[in-house]
Amino acid sequence: RQFFGTDRVRFSVWSTASGVVENPRTYERFSDAADEMVEARILQGIHFRTAEEVGRLQGTRIASWTFGNYLKPVGHKK
Repeated sequence: RQFFGTDRVRFSVWSTASGVVENPRTYERFSDAADEMVEARILQGIHFRTAEEVGRLQGTRIASWTFGNYLKPVGHKK
């Protein structure tokens, strides 16, 4: 989201392991995919909602720090 400067980016994902190659999941926003992953992990009994929300917030903070402190634009040499 930070790289593109917007949450609204249409993309599709698929998995050969799960057999979803023929029917990829398509999202209009990065946050739509993240929301669905949170719900899926809760419904599967992998985590409680609080753990998912805290984990998502922590991941967002780590990504922001990494984007601001480590990933720098590459200049073009002429």
